[in-house]
Amino acid sequence: MELLDVIRGRRSINQFQSDPVPDSVLEEMLQAAVWVPNHHLSEPWHFMVIRGQSLRQMADFRKAAVLVKNREKPQAERIAEKARDDLLKAPCAVVAVQTIDENPYRAEEDYASTAMAVYNMTLVANSHQVGTYWHTGPLVYFEPFREWLGLDPLQRIVAYLRVGYPRLIPQGRRTDGLELTRWLD
Repeated sequence: MELLDVIRGRRSINQFQSDPVPDSVLEEMLQAAVWVPNHHLSEPWHFMVIRGQSLRQMADFRKAAVLVKNREKPQAERIAEKARDDLLKAPCAVVAVQTIDENPYRAEEDYASTAMAVYNMTLVANSHQVGTYWHTGPLVYFEPFREWLGLDPLQRIVAYLRVGYPRLIPQGRRTDGLELTRWLD
């Protein structure tokens, strides 16, 4: 695939097949993640691949986090159960964690670098016809989940990806980039 085809063809996939993603694809995604710009090559990230029983535990944490967020709603249990089930639709997840620098400017740059690392993973996945879905939301802040991952207060989850072969690929649309650009000479 040509690079622009990979970029334009990337979609957020919400429906996955149950087939496992080969380790070789996951490893290539992780290898590509680290090749993004980062301040003084600080490499402020690390990643966790979560599958099998660990994915089921992560899904239980997601349910609990969503339940806490929606506790005032009458349909809170249904919303939380759907969040759990959605996570389990993919055969694995990859969690991206940033180590937070004490310098707030550096921390912001590191956040951007870690987000770019996640995006690189989505592009490599797409080049192998593997889909991803980028998540943030209540799970990334849910302290029991953070403890389960062994994170300390100077680490934050930037995103987690659901990863798997797409069952359905949605159509994409974007505003032309030139319509959103102002040129200054």
